[in-house]
Amino acid sequence: MNTQPIIVVLDDFERVARDYADWSGIDSRADVRVHTAAIRGQVLVDALKPATAIVLMRDRTPLFADLIDQLPNLKLVHFTGTRNGALDTKALAVRGIPILHTGWGPNKDATTEMTWALILAAQKRLVSHCNALLRGVWRPHDAMLPVLHGQRIGVVGLGEIGGRVANVARAFGMEVVTWSPNMTPERAAAKGATSVTFDELLATSHIITAHLVLGPATKHLFGAAQFGAMRCDPTRFS
Repeated sequence: MNTQPIIVVLDDFERVARDYADWSGIDSRADVRVHTAAIRGQVLVDALKPATAIVLMRDRTPLFADLIDQLPNLKLVHFTGTRNGALDTKALAVRGIPILHTGWGPNKDATTEMTWALILAAQKRLVSHCNALLRGVWRPHDAMLPVLHGQRIGVVGLGEIGGRVANVARAFGMEVVTWSPNMTPERAAAKGATSVTFDELLATSHIITAHLVLGPATKHLFGAAQFGAMRCDPTRFS
């Protein structure tokens, strides 16, 4: 009979959990079970029921009270990153189960790079150009592609990631404006941006990128009215 503590790692879709840390000291003392695909329902319950500790890769699997109540052996929850919106902290506190997290790690860099990959892909129409090349068509658009230099980017949320996105924007020679529920002119200026109202950011920014924590002040921030208020060239992505 296995008397070692059981550690269950969920949602390691990229198969990197083992590579990002040295598990040798843990492997000699615990039974580590890594799941590389999403599991739900009774399969999830059965996988977690013997767990002494659960490692959550981000917030891909919700861990709420109804599930926690079915895990009699649980003693610790650990998640990657710094926030987890799918974790019932109150239910864990009632059980006296501590919660740990890894901190930022490389995620802030990866998110910043992905943000700029998407901005550049949209700005340079990479998808339509690549699709045209696959059809044997060269330069499918008549208009010259726009450049970032001199454009205004609206950064909604100028925290750790938003600030890094703003740094890249300035390197491209862009004007950076920002808004968030608690933004001040001083905070914006400290990161090389100008604080404006949300309405002005929507109406005047060529590019808008959002980097906010979901909460009461930010939920439903973008809707039909906000998208309708944005400046838009209807031929831009044709």
